[in-house]
Amino acid sequence: MVTIKDVAKRAGVSIATVSRVLNGNPHVSEDTRKKVLKAVRELGYRFKVSPRKIDEISKTVGVLIPNLIGYHYPEIVMGAEEELWKNGFDLLISMARDIPDVEYEMLEDYFKRKVDGVIVCTPKSNERKLEIFIKSGIPVVAVDHRIEEVRVDSVNIDNVLGAYKVMKYLYENGHRKILFMRGLQNVYSAIDREKGVLKFRRKHPDVELKMSSSGTFEPDLGYEFMKRYLKKNGLDITAIFCASDYTALGVISCLTDEGIDVPNDVSIVGFDDSPFAPYMVPPLTTMSQPRREMGRIGAQLLIDRINSKNTRIFRRVVLPVELVERKSVRKIS
Repeated sequence: MVTIKDVAKRAGVSIATVSRVLNGNPHVSEDTRKKVLKAVRELGYRFKVSPRKIDEISKTVGVLIPNLIGYHYPEIVMGAEEELWKNGFDLLISMARDIPDVEYEMLEDYFKRKVDGVIVCTPKSNERKLEIFIKSGIPVVAVDHRIEEVRVDSVNIDNVLGAYKVMKYLYENGHRKILFMRGLQNVYSAIDREKGVLKFRRKHPDVELKMSSSGTFEPDLGYEFMKRYLKKNGLDITAIFCASDYTALGVISCLTDEGIDVPNDVSIVGFDDSPFAPYMVPPLTTMSQPRREMGRIGAQLLIDRINSKNTRIFRRVVLPVELVERKSVRKIS
């Protein structure tokens, strides 16, 4: 079994210094703190922490997100902030920039600051990184974040069902030759959307499904892939399902530049119901997800957990998705 002595030896510091770092003592240099935490990770040291007491509330909550680009995470944060503010909580925001080591450091920093709870919205993170909070009794809520083991509260949408509904909608409008523009393959929501597409295809073998060779959520990469696809295959499809509205934005731009009309020549559906979707040309049919509601409910669950002594039952909230019909899909015979 790894001991605190082993950690001290690996980090080149005293046992007392290791103890100060693990207990969030502010009188430790940043370099020393990083050395100790690195040794803890490398050795897999499991340290004991005292459970958080109900009367030790500082009214501060930490939120961990990948970035503030676009609309998705900002809207989740806005929903959470509104609910926290109503209940007298301050909000700290950290951006992990999709870098696992940065995510770990941000979580450790929240632990050192002794926040009352944490909302985690990083799509690539895993439950292991939340261990220090789970063990300490500091509440954690995962929002738009896959949790394999039910040890924290979570709020998500059903991405599999959402993608299945999009395929069903295209099918009911006569489309049998469909291109699926995949999302990033290391993001759980993109993986689940692909599962929904493949699930529909298995039940409807008359659908000729084509899939992009790589995944993206970015308009420029959507544009470039569509351009390569048309050069190689021509317009051999009747509909395109994009894993995000941002991707659809790039795809429609490429089609327009190539003289292909949406939806008369090819139909397009996105996923997200972004703020710009109603103003695209044509207005984009898309699957909506309630981002602000996700943040609000996540904050509610966290506040309940902070104020409650019941730590046994964890709640998984799955919010409904809804297809928003606009003008980017044409019914064909």
